Amino acid sequence: MPDPDAIWRAVADAEARVAVARTRAVEAEAAHQVAAERLQFIVPQWQDAQTQRDRRMQLTSELRVAESEATGYARELERLDQELEMIARAHDEVVPLRARMAALSAVRDALVAQEQLAVAESRRQALMERVSAYAEEEAKLAERAARLETAPALERETTAQLQTLRNTLAETERALDEERTAWATQAEVAAAERRLARIQAALNDAGAVTTQRAHLAARLQDATTQLAALPTGYDAAVHAALKGDATELQELETRVARVSGLVDRELTTRTERTRVLAARDVARARMISLEAQCASLGMDDGVYGTVRERYEAAATEARRAEVEAVSAIGEADRARAALDSAEQARRELSRLQGTLETLETEKRLHDELDRALTDLRTDLNFQLRPELAEIASRFLDDLTDGRYTHLEFDEDYRLTVMEDGLPKSVISGGEEDLCNLVLRLAISQMIAERAGQAFSLLILDEVFGSLDEARRANVVELLRRLNDRFEQVVVITHIEQVREGLDRLLLVRFDEARGCSVVSGATVAPMADEADTAEAVVSDMLTLSEA
Repeated sequence: MPDPDAIWRAVADAEARVAVARTRAVEAEAAHQVAAERLQFIVPQWQDAQTQRDRRMQLTSELRVAESEATGYARELERLDQELEMIARAHDEVVPLRARMAALSAVRDALVAQEQLAVAESRRQALMERVSAYAEEEAKLAERAARLETAPALERETTAQLQTLRNTLAETERALDEERTAWATQAEVAAAERRLARIQAALNDAGAVTTQRAHLAARLQDATTQLAALPTGYDAAVHAALKGDATELQELETRVARVSGLVDRELTTRTERTRVLAARDVARARMISLEAQCASLGMDDGVYGTVRERYEAAATEARRAEVEAVSAIGEADRARAALDSAEQARRELSRLQGTLETLETEKRLHDELDRALTDLRTDLNFQLRPELAEIASRFLDDLTDGRYTHLEFDEDYRLTVMEDGLPKSVISGGEEDLCNLVLRLAISQMIAERAGQAFSLLILDEVFGSLDEARRANVVELLRRLNDRFEQVVVITHIEQVREGLDRLLLVRFDEARGCSVVSGATVAPMADEADTAEAVVSDMLTLSEA
């Protein structure tokens, strides 16, 4: 059971905590209301400051755009003024330029004529070189033709020399002792044969040389005719001067075209300058208007910063007060929960105290009953021990054939066998089992006698194991005499020798094929008839023998 003092202290602490938490919650809520009211007061100012600041930023942005436009228009106006100055200078330049162009107008035709003469001169030089080449080739062919005219005489002379050399070679070959002279003769014969071959080849080319000279004469005549047809009068110095004048003329034309373009754009440029000047004035007027609007707002960065600091301070204070209020409410809830828990513990303590008082009252009653029952048991044991010892002594006398006639029980019902009036301190195991059997039989008989009617069943399990044959027979005989107190006596044993003294026998064995126990019965003593079967079974003594 919990400590009552601790529970009462917990209740007192919880009540004090609830009181403090409630006070703190009320104070925190009041502070939260004050902070919220202060914030609500500053919110319109903050919103107005934000609106004015946004308007100022918008006007500032538009002012920058207007300034940028005005600056752009100013630059464009400056460019147009410069272009008008260039147009004015162009007016001054265009007249002398056109006069100079008029003076040089015949240069281009003269240059064209001189260019044609230059081409003819180049053609003349080429034809003259060709005529010179043709003349050289004609001289070579004439020289060759002259040599070819002597070729028949040379052929006849060379043929005669070759025949003489061949005859000499034939004679030399017949003289073996003049071998070296024969070799020289062979060389001369070979040279003569080669010379003859060249002469014969030249004779064959004589017709071709004649044909070539005829073609060459025709080409030379054609070139001479073309050369005579070419115009003359080309002058390189004049040609160079005309080229310089043509270059100057081209530059003048380019400059005149540029200046004329400027002059032609004068009207467009002046119109554009008028438009740009008007747009610049509009941009400057817009700048003045935007600056006036910015000045009329009356909200500079310093005022905006002050309002923002006041708003942020009020918002921070409101959030802090709200957090403290929520914390105080939570603390109050936790304090109430702690108080409820303490009250629950106090109620549980009261319940446990009432239960304890009831249990203590019942315990005193139970202790009194226990003492009374203990005294009653002591009295009963004191009264029952002699009677139980007397019944057990009779059973022991019957089972031991008078060897032991008396036994006694101590306060804990430990059995002591008396022999010749003296306690026997040492008994055998069989005698000890026999004593335990007579004790149980005596208790069973006493219970049956006190009940005032016979018991229906008495079961004995393995009571013959440590007994000799005589005592086994005595036990069976004693059990038969108990028929008036027990309607049915069942003995479970493994001892085969006691089977003849029993009325009905049930054998239990394990059937391995079926996997279960099988009970088979055999009647040892025959029954009178079927009408007496039920009564006989009730009064029969049975044994269950495990096979």
